Amino acid sequence: MTPILNRLLLGGALSLGAVLLGSGLPGAGLAQSAPTAPHHAPTSTSPHPATQLGTAVPPVQLAAPHVRADQTVSMSAPYTPSATLTDDYRCFLIDPQVTQDRFLEGFEVIPGNTGVVHHVIVNQVTPEQATQARTLDGRDGQPGWPCFGGTGLNGATSTRRPDTGQLLSAVPKLQAAGVDVPKLLTALKDAGGNPLRAVTLYGEAGGDTARLIAALTDSGLMGNAARDGAHGDAGDVIAQAVGDVFGVGSWVPGAEATVFPTGTGRKISRGNLLVMQVHYNTLAGREPDVTRMHLQYAPPGAQRTPLRGLSLVAPVEIPCPAGAGGDLCTRDASLAQNARQDGPRATRLVEGVLALCGQTRATYAKQRADAATSSCDRIVPQDAQAVGVTLHMHTLGTSGTVTLNPGTPREQVLLDIPEWNFHWQGFYWYEQPIVLRRGDVLRVTCTWDNTLSEQPKYVVWGEGTQDEMCLAGLTITGQP
Repeated sequence: MTPILNRLLLGGALSLGAVLLGSGLPGAGLAQSAPTAPHHAPTSTSPHPATQLGTAVPPVQLAAPHVRADQTVSMSAPYTPSATLTDDYRCFLIDPQVTQDRFLEGFEVIPGNTGVVHHVIVNQVTPEQATQARTLDGRDGQPGWPCFGGTGLNGATSTRRPDTGQLLSAVPKLQAAGVDVPKLLTALKDAGGNPLRAVTLYGEAGGDTARLIAALTDSGLMGNAARDGAHGDAGDVIAQAVGDVFGVGSWVPGAEATVFPTGTGRKISRGNLLVMQVHYNTLAGREPDVTRMHLQYAPPGAQRTPLRGLSLVAPVEIPCPAGAGGDLCTRDASLAQNARQDGPRATRLVEGVLALCGQTRATYAKQRADAATSSCDRIVPQDAQAVGVTLHMHTLGTSGTVTLNPGTPREQVLLDIPEWNFHWQGFYWYEQPIVLRRGDVLRVTCTWDNTLSEQPKYVVWGEGTQDEMCLAGLTITGQP
């Protein structure tokens, strides 16, 4: 699911659908023959996704709300997925004709062809980006434009690289936050300006990369607030890494209509347009699709508490089952195949998530194919309230959790899905907000079973349906 690892840390370009979500056009793309299960849409008799939850999860909303369709937007014409790509990412420009700032109170994404639609993410873009989008739209004779790994538009996300003066002026704050400044400066020097390598070197030297990221963010040296208010702290940084899983709205198999908690909303800025990214899994078919979206607005001029996203990711390193053969059962071969399809960034995103989590390949050297697991911690950058939570994996996932302050007397389970089902992914809204304090630790953990694949390969983080992800997101408001 999701655009990924386009830019990470200190403004460096990386090249998930990623660490969750970035920009760039797809590579040549190779069709794959491995089968996959079709994506089934929910029906009136299907269980609510919350039936997956473990008993320790705080109470969540158990009924899908009704969304008032103040406006319905859609692709302008049917799109027929690619005949050569297994995973076809396509973007479509939509003008909601917003002439003044408005707050979105709810939405419902309605895929036109649930058999092939893997996910939908809707983001807003500036008029300048929309101008660029219009030059891409229809260039290849089909509606929209290819957008593997994001919208493919310049400036869709913003990151800045601190100069030496900024770093030196921030040294006292970094030291007070527990950053080993000499190690950081050495890592930056040895990395030759490569930010991804710098983070990796800092971690390899014994530095705490999660604390480093939090400190750089708190010092104003990493990331800028997104214009739509969806991100504004390290969330902006991780959004560069994994993509914007929040955006204006989204859909995954099993997702239902969403009405945000009373008094909150997502801001649509005056003059901005929408880009609807649709991921088609063509192993399930190539029939035409027209996806649409209902939007529920607050009254004109009404103010709402802005919602933001806090994204969590963990590496994916899943070996082939014992005794399994095949050309793709080595990590290098699997990475090479992904690179042929998505270019060098396919490898960089895998290594980037490891670096973000302060881990290396050796961390997962003794994984079992039938019970591979991964986890990663993130420090909460500021006081907040969590009002919702979600988790995303692909078809090999078996379980996943999000835990607050794990291993301490204040430990609290925020999400527990003991039996993951790809076809029943939900965004869960808490009945009562969860208080997050600056310095708290959030941990996401995922487990997979690679024996579920009919054609096993060494599985790494990637945007393809046959790749995997470990991606969670909290929807938060500001100060509690």
